[in-house]
Amino acid sequence: MEEQKAPSAEAPKPAAKGKGLWIGIAVVVVIVVILLAAVFGGLFGPPEDRVLKVGTVLSITGGLSAFGTKNRQGAIMAVEEINAAGGVLGQPIAMFHQNDDTKAETARSAAATLVSQNRVDAIIGATGSGQCSTVVEVAKANSVFEISGSCTSPKFSNTTLTGGWWGRTAPSDALQGVVAANYARTNLTHTRAAVVGINNAYGTGLSNVFATSFAALGGTITAGSPRFITEVQNGATSYTTDLEAVLEVTPAPQIIYLVAYPPDGVLAMRNWEQGKGSHGAGWNNVVWLFSEGVYDQVGFLDVLRNTPNSFNISAYEGTAPSAYGGLTGPNYASWAGDYQTRWTAAPGLFDDNNYDAAFLIALAAQAAGTATGAGIKSKIQDVATPPGTIIMPGEWAKALTEIAAGRGIDYEGASGSVNIDALGDPKSGYIVWNVTSSGAAGTKAIFPESLVDSFLAPPLAAPKLAEPLYVWSPLALTRRD
Repeated sequence: MEEQKAPSAEAPKPAAKGKGLWIGIAVVVVIVVILLAAVFGGLFGPPEDRVLKVGTVLSITGGLSAFGTKNRQGAIMAVEEINAAGGVLGQPIAMFHQNDDTKAETARSAAATLVSQNRVDAIIGATGSGQCSTVVEVAKANSVFEISGSCTSPKFSNTTLTGGWWGRTAPSDALQGVVAANYARTNLTHTRAAVVGINNAYGTGLSNVFATSFAALGGTITAGSPRFITEVQNGATSYTTDLEAVLEVTPAPQIIYLVAYPPDGVLAMRNWEQGKGSHGAGWNNVVWLFSEGVYDQVGFLDVLRNTPNSFNISAYEGTAPSAYGGLTGPNYASWAGDYQTRWTAAPGLFDDNNYDAAFLIALAAQAAGTATGAGIKSKIQDVATPPGTIIMPGEWAKALTEIAAGRGIDYEGASGSVNIDALGDPKSGYIVWNVTSSGAAGTKAIFPESLVDSFLAPPLAAPKLAEPLYVWSPLALTRRD
């Protein structure tokens, strides 16, 4: 019999030409669409330029530790409020903190860590100008915007140095030095002055402005000045030699302008008091004028007037931005109440300035439409100055509405108007502070911003005030014409 073969299944027909290629393309398209939807939907997190990352480099320890912790709280408070009201570009601000120990090289390392590890877009800080000097180098090199609430050295008013990657909400000591010189030369009528400053950007910058301004007003800067001294935190244990260098000259100075931080000021005054009995008339007859760096009730004035020092500090006077004397802008009182509620403590020096620094960074990023250092740099002056809708502390929701509508912003901060110019500088009025009969810091005279502006006009103006423009009383501030 012939073998029967099982019927075979029909062979499959080949796919139509090109059909497999189109199927592959369709699969790729679907995958790409899914990935894009995941990215923009937040599955893998928002794009890098949509999340504003802010770091702080502040002095939690070291010579400026009296300020650093509370300054940080000011910045944190702003970020918390902004995040609660919608964040920047629809995302919460990410915040990272570093302590510079009031040391320049530590500040440099801290800034580098924020840049390399946390990939920050902006840095708030540092507390002192010596630390700002190193932070701005890191910021500039990495296209990160730095804004300080307390670095006041005149050296930063220089776009060659900063590259424009810099701003501040506290005024430059170019203003304070001129005010101090005018007060010493014109109001106190001294003709000879010496200057002693700590050897960092703050001390050298302010000392040199005072010396230049005093000489321009017809005064004489005596031999040995300016004298720059090592900070206590950097190892100084005595300033007796430095005092001898500026006091034991002919002719001797009538007044010394001391630019220092509280520990340095305490040591200098101890050495001066100890030397008065064994040195000449130059030690006994000199008058002291201090910068705002020692304008600290607990860390400077109380240390010197209380046991074991028990020094007579009644003749101490100094200069400081007017906010230091409690002469604050219209938004301060409300903001201070919010600060008190948040931290169960009253705000101190620079806390409002650091709040404003954080708020301005957020406004600039929102206005730029990108959370990058370059975006912040491009808009920081625009959101800080007129014209535009006035935005006050705590008004983040209003700011979002105005920016979305294409309207300009003019931030009026907790610390004042913070109208930052092209160099990153705001302006300020100034006070002369003194010591009251109870040993507390008081306000002796006020130099309004308009008067300070007149001092800066070339040639250097020197209008003599027969009496302080204003005098302070417990009940009111009374103008004397």
